[in-house]
Amino acid sequence: MASQPLALLVNLTAATTVAVVLVCLGRRPLRRAVGAQAAYWLWLMIPVSALAVMMPASSHALGLLARAMPHAVGRAASIGTASHASMAYGVMAVLVWAIGAVAMMLVTVRRQQTFMRSLRPLWALPNDTYRSNAVVEPMLVGAWEPRIVLPADFEARYTQQECALVLAHERAHVQRGDALANAVATSWLCLFWFNPLLYWAVGRFRFDQELACDAQVLATTGSVRRSYAEALLKVQLAVDRFEAVPIGCHWRAGHPLTERIMMLKSPLPGALRRVAGVAAVFALIVAASYVIWLTQPMPQARFWGMSVVSHTSC
Repeated sequence: MASQPLALLVNLTAATTVAVVLVCLGRRPLRRAVGAQAAYWLWLMIPVSALAVMMPASSHALGLLARAMPHAVGRAASIGTASHASMAYGVMAVLVWAIGAVAMMLVTVRRQQTFMRSLRPLWALPNDTYRSNAVVEPMLVGAWEPRIVLPADFEARYTQQECALVLAHERAHVQRGDALANAVATSWLCLFWFNPLLYWAVGRFRFDQELACDAQVLATTGSVRRSYAEALLKVQLAVDRFEAVPIGCHWRAGHPLTERIMMLKSPLPGALRRVAGVAAVFALIVAASYVIWLTQPMPQARFWGMSVVSHTSC
């Protein structure tokens, strides 16, 4: 029945939206309390919550719901008697979603291919980096085999210490698998293209990713905050000159770089505090996902082929 995949899509959208709201409420307090790494890991709540929705509901939970709301369960069990008109609307809704998701994915792949072609020619250096005349800022491109691409005049733009910090930042992205995480986030956005909250959330996710990477570099390189901030400033000025001059909008007060530099001024939490923060985040993710799993609507249980009629029989 078309109502079954439609019900699953609705449930996934609801779970994703609730998870995004929870993450957005908790990311800043967590960052201040236990560091940027824990705030970044909190974003795992979104895919884990979706996975909880797709898990089959426990028979114990279904039994409790059946005893508490027998009439509601009976209505859920008889969902197959929906009118043909409702089925037609369900088919149309699923079809619109599928067309939108495929179109969004094709546009994303096309944009990525165009961007990669715009970087050519690329030439490799012995330090496992690539150079391009087409870029004005250091970047990591590719998901499965990410490559660090630097401006052709990289050494002329930055001091020796700033060059080392920029490379440390990009290599930290590679070690952490951030390029693949961004690809997953983009794919998630393609699947839920109709949810406006996710467009904002993807931007915040990538920003938290940068803060977590900043924290990792500072934790491993020592006290180089001033040089790190100067490197960030040079990168941003290059991007502004390259992209924002036609619009005439420069470095507004709400620019994300302002928050990144403010984070550089804050002391890093100790190792024990960071580990405790990550552990607390995982506990929170598990608890939230468990609650979502227990509160699945009854049509979702039917989607997995589970019978609820037996719970209502005398």
